Amino acid sequence: MIYVEIFVVLASIFLGLRTGGIGIGLFGGLGLAILTFGLGLPMGAIPVDVMLIIMTVVLSAATLHAAGGMDLLVHYAAILMRKNPKYINFLAPAITWLMTIMAGTGFIVFSTLPVIAEVAKESGIRPSRALAGAVVSSQLAVAGSPLSAAMAAMITVMEGNGVTFFQVIVVCLPISFVASMVAAFVSSKQGCELQEDIIYQERLRLGLVTTNSSIGQTQITSGAKLSVLIFLLATIFIVVVAMVPSLRPIYESGKSMSTRDIIIVTMLASSCLMLLTCKCKPEQIVTSSIFRSGMTSIAVIIGIVTLGTTFVDAHMAEIKATAGDILTAYPMLLSVVLFFTCALLYSQGSTTPLIIPLAVALGVPTWAILASFIAVTGVFLLPTYPTSLAAMEIDTTGSTRAGKYIVDHPFMLPALLGIIVGLGFGFVWSPIIM
Repeated sequence: MIYVEIFVVLASIFLGLRTGGIGIGLFGGLGLAILTFGLGLPMGAIPVDVMLIIMTVVLSAATLHAAGGMDLLVHYAAILMRKNPKYINFLAPAITWLMTIMAGTGFIVFSTLPVIAEVAKESGIRPSRALAGAVVSSQLAVAGSPLSAAMAAMITVMEGNGVTFFQVIVVCLPISFVASMVAAFVSSKQGCELQEDIIYQERLRLGLVTTNSSIGQTQITSGAKLSVLIFLLATIFIVVVAMVPSLRPIYESGKSMSTRDIIIVTMLASSCLMLLTCKCKPEQIVTSSIFRSGMTSIAVIIGIVTLGTTFVDAHMAEIKATAGDILTAYPMLLSVVLFFTCALLYSQGSTTPLIIPLAVALGVPTWAILASFIAVTGVFLLPTYPTSLAAMEIDTTGSTRAGKYIVDHPFMLPALLGIIVGLGFGFVWSPIIM
């Protein structure tokens, strides 16, 4: 019977990936129905806490987008890169890393990719170096952002096992930054110089290389500036209150407000303040690309993660007998599991609530779980992730392109080496903090 169950799980994932988008979650729901109604497995736990955090963070980020705050951030990023074009291979990844840390989603890189490509072209720098570094850094930042879906799941699980918000962030944030900067360095060394690129020369001859120096130069409203200020203050408030237990509200029962509730309340309040003061309309929020992608991730988590936990919970004894001793003896193997699960599911936010509780149940030390978390960014195995595709499409020079083989694309080597160095740093840094 277990082989039938495995087939159902894998088939649901495969069909969902072929459909794409919200279809991944819907096929997960179909597989869940087969496992529970058809094969009699007990329903796995739905990661409600994680979904609540994601929903409120996405709502606040979407409101920021609707108020023009994202455009303001891109505008300032464009100014910084145009003032320092010779450093763009490191500036662009640093900017996208920081923006993802603040916003909690790697998809924020979409708005900066055109600016990065234009500045690189204007400066005669191979755009693929800056673009690949920026795309990879934006995803590696997901493993360090206190507002990302993956981190929401990590915090929820870790706090239930005696690890504080402070410890999670102090371990994961530096690892994420180190991995991102290594990726930027590797990316800056890839490929020949732009003027020596045969494909670029051919596209130049055919008139296919376009330029648009006005990209990133948008009119900024007062509402946009205020929305960024509110969002930043809300993020700082969450981090400070979550890190300092004495600042949390304490109830009559003696319990204090959880990190989950701190994030939910603060994000909801910040969304309302932006709506009231920044001249944006409610319909602009729900039609925002950030809102749509965030709600899609909720559907994916409900379907795929619950499907996975239903199967795992039903066979936990067998999994512990097979993998428990191995992961306990060689905890770095958890990074391999995280990487390839993320590559399969195409989502850090779905991978974390599926694998991290399993790692805890199998007895992997919490310090090793935090050190391995950077590997949850395995979306670069194939060059088909949305941000990777966007970078290749935006680069009219043709320098950002896939190779002859599936995995020889400009994002692979920076991501792999960034993750490997990040893991090495993490397995030294995490035990010191923990």
